[in-house]
Formats: sequence, C-alpha cells, structure tokens
Amino acid sequence: MLRDRRFHTGTVELNYGEGPPHGPPFVILHGGAASWRYADALIELLVDRWHVFAPDFRGHGRSSHVPGRYRLRDYSEDTAAFLAQVVREPAVVYGHSLGGEVAVMVAGWHPGLVRAVIVGDAPLSTTDHPTEAPYHRAMNELWHRLAGWPVPELAAALREMPVSAPGTEAPVPAGAAFANESAWFEFQATNLHRLDPRMLAAVLDGPEVMLEGCEPDVLLPAITCPVLVLQADPAAGGLLSDTDVEMGLRLLPRATHVRLKGIGHELHGVHADRVLQAIAPFLAVV
Repeated sequence: MLRDRRFHTGTVELNYGEGPPHGPPFVILHGGAASWRYADALIELLVDRWHVFAPDFRGHGRSSHVPGRYRLRDYSEDTAAFLAQVVREPAVVYGHSLGGEVAVMVAGWHPGLVRAVIVGDAPLSTTDHPTEAPYHRAMNELWHRLAGWPVPELAAALREMPVSAPGTEAPVPAGAAFANESAWFEFQATNLHRLDPRMLAAVLDGPEVMLEGCEPDVLLPAITCPVLVLQADPAAGGLLSDTDVEMGLRLLPRATHVRLKGIGHELHGVHADRVLQAIAPFLAVV
C-alpha cells in the first residue's frame, strides 16, 4: 500500500511511507510512542484519492534517534523539512495526538507548507496538559521503563498494564480489558522496542519543556489555512477538552469542529471509517 522510504533532514534520517500519486498530498503524523503504521486502516481508505505520506517522527519507528532533542519544536522542524523537500507542495496535514500538536506548530510557523490541518484529538493549550494527568503520566513512566525491551516481553508487560475499564472501579490488566489476542499488544510492543526512551523522558520533563514555543495566543492566530478540530469523546477517553476546543475556535481564524461521540483517543486506529466520514466534508472544500 505504502512504500517505506528514507529522507535526511540535515539533522536526522526519517523513515516514511509513501503511496501512489493518486491526488493531492495528504500527510499523516502519528502520536507519541507510535509509528506511521498506526494509520494503516485510514491510509487504505485514502490512497485511491490522495497522495499519502506518513513519516515516522525522530526516535520513533524506523527513524533515527537524536539524544536530547525531543521537544515539539524538534519534531516540527523535521516535519517542515519533510514537507518542503519531499512533499514539495502545500499539503493537508492530519496529526493525531502528538502529531496534531506538531501539525499546529508547523502551520503556524511555516504557513506556506500547509494547505489545511486536521487536529486529531490533540491538546491546543500548554496548561492542564493531559500528559500530566496521573493515569497518563503513569503510563508514560511505564513505557519509558519498557522501551527497548524484546518484543515478546514487551507484549506480555503491556497485557499486564493496569487500565480503566467500563463497569470497574479499580484498574484491570489491559489483557482483560481489551482481550489478550488483540493485535494492538504486538503492534505497540514493536513500537516500544524501536522507540528511543529519551523521547518519553522529554515528555516526562513536563509541558513547560516539551512544549516550549507553543504559546496558543501567538501560535493559533498565525495559522491562516483551514483547520478542522477533530475531538474524540472525553467520556470515552478523549484528550482534547471542551475548554481547548472553545479556545481553538476563538483563536484560529478559519476553524471548524467535529466531535466523535463514543470514540476515544484511539480515533482512526480503531475507527477509521468513522474518522473518514467525519473529515470528508472538510476535505471536500479545502
């Protein structure tokens, strides 16, 4: 479907997937501690009408590691170089989670590279950041300890990872919540095996370090292209708060908003059809 290729930004070598040139460019940016293959199901729905590009961020997937350089601005400069030198025309950029934060920063700092942005359940502010919530921070701490382990041991540890589940007061093992046979465990184990643990160390340093230069009052009004704020359902585990959505609609000059009822932060990783239905009207007019 997509062919793996390599691109050197001058600082780091990025791995990326590229589909056939069946339309205008559509760039997919994955979330933290993932890889471009998280979007496989969505890519399958897009490749017949778009020229899909999907890079692995530095420190992720098959891209190179860069010790001590895992701030949002670092990912953003890599992405800007990728858009300018590989894509080479203004693209629709769909970013999930960390990828959404990167897409916003790139659109604000390099507006000529971006035709439109889809923010996939990514926080827009630097305060009350969801990575600092106790459950999310505990997960990042665990993944930081596990990163680099052999895949079978990682998959077993992920099955024992405590998670919240509907109808239970106390956390339960992820294997019981999601079914031990879920393909996610092997997929995420592979991601964590390849992940530079220093990437998660940067996240654990806190938003004031990780998100330096991401002041929403400055960044969001500078984005001149259309923006779709795609919000997962907070009741189902979505991370983009109603407060952030309200701020985004106030500060972004050309923003629209869609909320996906009943769908959590996983978005296209589990619900590719629903996500495509939600973004299709936006894509039809950008």
